[in-house]
Amino acid sequence: MKKKVQIIIKDEKEYIVNVSRGYAFNYLIPQGKAIIPTKKKMRQIEMFQTINKEKQKINEIKIKKVRERLKEINKISIYKKSGENNLIFGSITEKEVSKWITKHTNLKIDKGQVKIPNIKKVGIENININIKNNIDEKLQINIIPANI
Repeated sequence: MKKKVQIIIKDEKEYIVNVSRGYAFNYLIPQGKAIIPTKKKMRQIEMFQTINKEKQKINEIKIKKVRERLKEINKISIYKKSGENNLIFGSITEKEVSKWITKHTNLKIDKGQVKIPNIKKVGIENININIKNNIDEKLQINIIPANI
């Protein structure tokens, strides 16, 4: 019967795992990839885990608030000069959209968070705002001709 020992893996974040004794003492510990846990170290890791859980909950609340604010907007209106056949001069940039959102909602949205398709005509288009990681919010952008 194999015996398991508890060790602390030293990675970007330290975490506690149970591994076989031979693997721990012959490979992980000599390679410096793991250490033997002490009571002090165990308490420290548990404390960091609880802090990280609290931070994660706070981040989820912030993301929820940002999504609610963006849902309130729902549609962005931007004026652009246009020519014949409702073709706009230039294009709509991520920077323009992020400035509009910051100005009207006081949310700090970076231009890297805005994903816009190539828009060349006056009208309504859909855009995505990447709030965090894979959390997106869809908005509509209304391009209005400025020479009317």
